[in-house]
Amino acid sequence: MQIVIEALKIEKVARHRRVRMWFLLLFTIAAATYLTMPKNTNVIVYREQLLQFLLTREYFPFPPMEFFDAIIREAFLIAVSLYFLLLYAVSWVDSQMSKTAARLFFGDKLQTESVESLEEDRPASRLKGHHYFKFLTLAIATVVPYLLSIPLLKIPLYIFLSTFSMTILIIVYEDKKIPEAMEASYVMTRGIRFFIFVSFMFLNAILSIVSSVLQMVFSSSTWSASLINAFFYALKTLAYGRLIAMLYRAITTGDLKNDVRRI
Repeated sequence: MQIVIEALKIEKVARHRRVRMWFLLLFTIAAATYLTMPKNTNVIVYREQLLQFLLTREYFPFPPMEFFDAIIREAFLIAVSLYFLLLYAVSWVDSQMSKTAARLFFGDKLQTESVESLEEDRPASRLKGHHYFKFLTLAIATVVPYLLSIPLLKIPLYIFLSTFSMTILIIVYEDKKIPEAMEASYVMTRGIRFFIFVSFMFLNAILSIVSSVLQMVFSSSTWSASLINAFFYALKTLAYGRLIAMLYRAITTGDLKNDVRRI
């Protein structure tokens, strides 16, 4: 519960103005996507037909054109959100490393300027495109587990994500290739996967419930529902980035495994 609450404090960083800008950009893109999303009921009908096909394997329904439009928009939004998620995660890890280094250099008189000066050479300030494209590749690789997990309430997908959740940060900070990073993530998360699984599920549940309640209150307005969706999409993206970063930092320092053993 404590780590989930901490993940929601997305402004609790050295350069909070930069995080506000990321949030506003992501919110604007998500709002534009939701407001222009096809409203045709054929999309909803097709999703029900597709779920029926996955359960019964009787016949594959032909999707309407609105479905392709919605898929393209959602894929675009996911691609954008992955960039901000990675950027926030790496920035958070960098800030923690900079704080540690600043304390070594400046002692207890830790100042924001000291942290920011040491943060300049960190990966977040020079995050290269190939890290992002590797992250996209990992996201595409989850499509198969996602489809196979639909009949099982997506639980296998969440187990898969918990096991390999550290992969992208291992790639960034340890300069490993994707297969090596996935293997390292498998080893790194051994014994704490259930904790990671519950953390992500709980964070998702909190934000989803609050979003659903607000949408029910403002259900008469399509605009308000879309803006609420966009707000929580942006918040969830950055909160996921913060949670992944906190878990990675806690695992690499040994704090998380020690806490889990005590529990």
